[in-house]
Amino acid sequence: MDKKERIAELTALLDRAARVYEQEDREIMSNFEYDALYDELLKLEQATGIVLSNSPTQRAGYEILSELPKEAHPSKMLSLDKTKDVDFLVSFAGDQEAVLSWKLDGLTIVLTYEEGKLLKAVTRGNGEIGEVVTNNAKQFTNLPMSIPFKGRLVLRGEAVITYPDFEHINENITDEGAKYKNPRNLCSGSVRQLDSKITKE
Repeated sequence: MDKKERIAELTALLDRAARVYEQEDREIMSNFEYDALYDELLKLEQATGIVLSNSPTQRAGYEILSELPKEAHPSKMLSLDKTKDVDFLVSFAGDQEAVLSWKLDGLTIVLTYEEGKLLKAVTRGNGEIGEVVTNNAKQFTNLPMSIPFKGRLVLRGEAVITYPDFEHINENITDEGAKYKNPRNLCSGSVRQLDSKITKE
């Protein structure tokens, strides 16, 4: 198992231990075991520069806003063109290597890292102005809070909710009219909450 995999494993295990302790008032490991695993995780994070958002070394607090702040993108966040024409795709790729993947339909998020630390997360919005959702993005379970790259890095990705999670959430809503229509709308609404605790939940 490499260091990155071990970080993910330890983060998930310690996060689960903390949740069980806080929410169910029971322990799945002793304090001694927890502290030893915590120390191992902290050393791995320091050695690699990789820190996941649900790491117990972070424990980001929640924030309640009256409204989400707005921010202009440095360059327009244009929508991608759609095509079903294979010849067009081949022509578009030209002599470059290309990768095709399934479309993940969620909410576009633009992440900015400075000197290895997550600086901000902004939604696509209308392509010119997005909403700053940094504290909500910090609640994502797989978003690194820090990375080894020491410079400015801007990443564009998609925040998604899986179909199993979507179905599980809907199963727990008794009012048929209150059920969510699709994972994309649930994801968008969750990321754009004013209370980051709701986003986490």
